[in-house]
Amino acid sequence: MPSITTVVAQALHAAATVLRRNALQDGMVFGELWERVLAENPGLRDAWAQAEHDSPPLTDARFKNYVNRNASSLVRAGWLYRAQRRWQLTGIGADALDRLPDPVDFSLEAGRRYRKWERQQHEVSLAMTALEQLPDSGSWVVLEEVATEFGVDPDVLGTVLRGTRPPGWYLVLGEDGRAGAGLPLLPHERDQWQALLGEEGVLDSGRSSLDTVRARPDRRMPVREALGAVKQPLGLAETADDEETPRQLWIIRGVDAVTGVPLVRGPWRDDSMVTLDPGFPPPTAGVHDLEGIRRAVETALPATATARREAVARELDAFLHRMRKGDIVLSTDGFETYVGVVGGPATHRAERLARPVDWRNLHKPLDFLKDLPSGLSSVVQDADSQVLEATEYAETVLALIGDMPRTAQLPTGPAVLPDATDELAEALHMPDTSWLQDCVELLRATPQLIFHGPPGTGKTYTALALARHLAGASSATNVRLVQFHPAYAYEDFFEGIRPRLGGGQDGATGGGLAYDLVRGPLRKLADEAERRPAEVFVLVVDEINRGHLAKIFGELYFLLEYRNERVHLLYGSDDGRGFRLPPNLYLLGTMNTVDRSVAYMDAAMRRRFSFMELHPDTEPVSGVLDSWLSKQAEERGEDPDSYDDSHARLLDEINRLLADGSPGDRSFRVGPSYFMQDLAHTGDGALERLWKTQIIPLLTEHHWGDGTDVEFTYGLDKLREQLGILPPADETSGSEDA
Repeated sequence: MPSITTVVAQALHAAATVLRRNALQDGMVFGELWERVLAENPGLRDAWAQAEHDSPPLTDARFKNYVNRNASSLVRAGWLYRAQRRWQLTGIGADALDRLPDPVDFSLEAGRRYRKWERQQHEVSLAMTALEQLPDSGSWVVLEEVATEFGVDPDVLGTVLRGTRPPGWYLVLGEDGRAGAGLPLLPHERDQWQALLGEEGVLDSGRSSLDTVRARPDRRMPVREALGAVKQPLGLAETADDEETPRQLWIIRGVDAVTGVPLVRGPWRDDSMVTLDPGFPPPTAGVHDLEGIRRAVETALPATATARREAVARELDAFLHRMRKGDIVLSTDGFETYVGVVGGPATHRAERLARPVDWRNLHKPLDFLKDLPSGLSSVVQDADSQVLEATEYAETVLALIGDMPRTAQLPTGPAVLPDATDELAEALHMPDTSWLQDCVELLRATPQLIFHGPPGTGKTYTALALARHLAGASSATNVRLVQFHPAYAYEDFFEGIRPRLGGGQDGATGGGLAYDLVRGPLRKLADEAERRPAEVFVLVVDEINRGHLAKIFGELYFLLEYRNERVHLLYGSDDGRGFRLPPNLYLLGTMNTVDRSVAYMDAAMRRRFSFMELHPDTEPVSGVLDSWLSKQAEERGEDPDSYDDSHARLLDEINRLLADGSPGDRSFRVGPSYFMQDLAHTGDGALERLWKTQIIPLLTEHHWGDGTDVEFTYGLDKLREQLGILPPADETSGSEDA
């Protein structure tokens, strides 16, 4: 009669076999894996039923739970990695299947390794906590040195790191910098290790190959130096009682869950504090280390993705344990930046943690673009966490607390698109707000809009002006412009692998090429919009029809229409959580209709955008030049009602001739922007220069190959004669002198 232990051993062995055969690289969700195990091994269910004679009634559900629970021994042995309920066999596990074909032997060996880990559990936990600070340090450590430092068996530590993969696990390597530290690796594991080391900037591309991944020797650091920031109670470093500890700098983010307004605008400044809301009752003060916090987060958020749980745990650990009285905190509201000093330990408030903060510049906020060093402003703008350490800039921020400039008051409320205003219409020389308000309403319905029309109609200028109006006080950081062209790709626009020169000894180049996953403008703006839902973000895409849109947008094609859905990204940087385009991110595109490549914008892409035309024959463009000329006359102190309209009449005549020549084609006209630049108005012979260098070349290109004598048809002198316009006195006198 089989025992429960034997049946579970057979089931685990069968699961590992299915994973190796069918899902070696990507793993498999346990529910699907369990169905395959039972389908391929129907005798398991019968064996489980027979075990009822010696045990309480055992159901299929209990059988599944038994197997799932006992898989922990495979995880601690490093044979199995579990994340997001997905099981994945490791190279160590595949090797164990080859060495131990008998299921009972396989299970007994896993159990032996589990008990070995259990005896050293505390020491392993301390080591894993210490390894937390390795990511972003630009260094790696040797497995044997870490094990010795914490009194752990290197074999136990190496396998547990592979099975659990805490932060920094991939930076623990062999003596020669080899990934895996001598333990078996599968090809996809080598690829993952190579990518992770590349992201950290420690990959030695020259000494790596298809079979081996190595780290740069010059980035190896002794354990005590690499993990020196870990102090008591870990025992790696001790600080004398009278030694002054350096002040740390923390970037803190928080928004109101209902309004999306940054908390520093309300309760944080009003109550002199900062808070952290993990989404569940936070761990009690009795939890003293990161491992304890991890267990609390796992219990509270069992259905949350592993990567997200880890991020929450690290933020809690920073807020509870690493942040100290006297540390500096920095928080932003738009581009206004507030600096304060931590006044005491963390306290529990309902489902939040709070720390007292003495805000030092509530009435004189910093502008993080103008006042902060560029390195820190980049960290502030692109931070991915609610709590982020940036201690290297602590002294710089302290020096700024004395005298700080005032900035404009930011608007309040959630992210909503403001209506068009008379001021915006006036700045764009439009007769009223009706056309601009139509744009706003279209964006509220579909957050992608394209301005299309002939050249010189102010498409890009209008798009940028509207974008800055929509973003309001945060426009300096929340509006970005990119320009598409035929060579532009997904990797330029969203994210892609980029090579860089690796560093050699002493920082010199010559270490070969390294590769990083680099975020493009859309990914950066989308990430920031996700973190700041109370603000409007706008990406302006100039000449959008000149790029290969299907190639540039990739899987984001879908998200343009379905903003509430998520997709898995091409390079996997969403960590399995999926990526979405935030609802507070808007796209404004411009499209030149004279460029015939517009025909290549397919119907699927057109459906995802609204379109507004800017054309010289219709409002609001038809009256722009007259309005601009009147404004210029007023600024010169002249009567704005009796301005010189010769430029407007010349433009109208050009477009009349173009319309007569191609009565059914509205795509080519000349916009007023050509006559709204200094070249057309500054210096002797200004209009002549404009005509020779811009108008005639533009019209020559349009009439290429159709036999039109462009100089004869559109010559400036001829048009002036037809319209009865006398040239300026300076041009007349100049011609007589000649």
